[in-house]
Amino acid sequence: MKFLLLLCLAGVAGTLCRYGITRLPWPTAFPYGTLAVNLLGAFLAGFCFIWLKERFPEYAAYFPILFVGFFGAFTTFSTYALETSRMMLDGQTAKFLLNLALQNIFGLASATAGILLARWIF
Repeated sequence: MKFLLLLCLAGVAGTLCRYGITRLPWPTAFPYGTLAVNLLGAFLAGFCFIWLKERFPEYAAYFPILFVGFFGAFTTFSTYALETSRMMLDGQTAKFLLNLALQNIFGLASATAGILLARWIF
């Protein structure tokens, strides 16, 4: 029961952080807020995975609280998929391709950078 409560609280925290970042005064011509939370979330997830695994392996059973709870609520694949699909269906081919490339290429690069930085530090 304690685990589920912590998971829910982490999800609430991730949701609130995501909401705050996406409500920053981003230019409206592109979904920068979604891109920001997805890239930041990917970087932090990669970093925290190595950091926690190296520094706190005895708490591995609690890692899903952070990764499923917080990062699951913080990052937003469904919003990314919806925005990208709408660009494609609205004939905004350049924006569609740019968003597809930025989210996927830089998302993977962000996660990799987080992992490599954590390995270098720890």
